[in-house]
Amino acid sequence: MEHLTSNICPESKEDQMANQQHLQLIESGVEAINAFAAEHSDVTIDLSGVDLSGRNLRGLRLQGANLEGASLERCDLQRALLNGANLRKANLRGADCSGASFHRASFEGADLRDVRFEDEFPPRLCIHESSFDGVRWSRERIEQYLAILNRNQDWEVRWEIVARG
Repeated sequence: MEHLTSNICPESKEDQMANQQHLQLIESGVEAINAFAAEHSDVTIDLSGVDLSGRNLRGLRLQGANLEGASLERCDLQRALLNGANLRKANLRGADCSGASFHRASFEGADLRDVRFEDEFPPRLCIHESSFDGVRWSRERIEQYLAILNRNQDWEVRWEIVARG
């Protein structure tokens, strides 16, 4: 199995050990890290800068986790609970986030191009002006969100999507 590495520079040996433990847990699988997170709700899981590309993380429960700068490219995040997670500058390109919950998660500077949010299981996202600063969306994704908003019976969103530069 491929070993995970982190790009962060810990402040102390204690931080390094905690981060190593989190890396080992994620290598052990979703059930192991979910059990750890449930038993240690006071601990912030730190997987910042970690390359998790292509992994099956279906059902992952990492509320409040630090995934800043992590690569979750092409991950299966179906039904994952990432409420309050720090996903700043994370790469979620091509990830399957059907049914995932990102309530109060921060996506500033994240790459969300080609992320899949199936209509049958729409994700839970909080839209706030700072949550998506610098996020890269595909045109198709924006059109999908507008289509979701336009399901409303009382009003319709009309918007022109124009590429910059």
